[in-house]
Amino acid sequence: MHFEQYRTTLAAIGREISPATLVATRNLVTPLHEQTPYSDIKVLRDVAYGPHERNRIDVFTAATKAESARPVLVFVHGGGFLAGDKHAEGSPFYSNIGQWAVRNGFNAVTFTYRLAPQHKWPSGIEDLRLLMDFLQRDGAAYGLNASRVFLMGQSAGAAHVAGYIAHADLYAPKPHCVRGLILLSGIYDFAAMPPSPMEPAYLGTDRSLYPGYSSLAGLAFTDVPLLVTLAEFDPPQFEQQALALLVAVQRSKGSLPRFVHAVGQNHFSVALYLGLAGDLVASQIKSFINEHGK
Repeated sequence: MHFEQYRTTLAAIGREISPATLVATRNLVTPLHEQTPYSDIKVLRDVAYGPHERNRIDVFTAATKAESARPVLVFVHGGGFLAGDKHAEGSPFYSNIGQWAVRNGFNAVTFTYRLAPQHKWPSGIEDLRLLMDFLQRDGAAYGLNASRVFLMGQSAGAAHVAGYIAHADLYAPKPHCVRGLILLSGIYDFAAMPPSPMEPAYLGTDRSLYPGYSSLAGLAFTDVPLLVTLAEFDPPQFEQQALALLVAVQRSKGSLPRFVHAVGQNHFSVALYLGLAGDLVASQIKSFINEHGK
């Protein structure tokens, strides 16, 4: 499918975040992907990094030659804090990200975490800390270089990734051990999000606490390099989140972080489409990791 045809079809699906939009987007993108298993990539499924049943990762490395010096791209899925997983049998998602990473010079981890409402803030940050501890302790056994880790999250996953860096006080004095953050259509200021069932399920119903749970202030002053993306067909509230982050960083540092406007993509497809023909985001991710992962 030509990219312009894809963009037109995706635009017709609309900007709303809903189960119907997600299904329609997945149905559009799925046939464009190579299906697993990949002959050139070694995939280890459901490696436990913590005690909970959802504390699991999939590990992607080259099949023919161990290259443990490579940077490690960790992908954190979205799902409104209530749903989502790193992989579903018979689906290319999100193995497409692990596949793309290995074929572009990196190793990769796709990450599953505990969900709301059973597990509330800061469970996402706590699970990321468990993962970083696992990588520091056991990463070498899986061919993963724990000194060159990049965290990438989409939507709620981006909120978790951002919160991990912004709230390092939750695991201080441990270092964050991250070379860079890649934020795909994330939430950085919970107080500015319109009311919905999703955020209270994770954050609780006392909105006076939301500013303290947010990552905007922490990201504005972090020394961790940022790559921020926004989809062309993201809902307005996510446009506002990305713009607020860019403004906060610019005011703090005097310059913008790396930013990609993902033309032709919607809220879901930025991660689902990653690495396919016409993708504007993948090349920027590769450049960003190569720049900061040396």
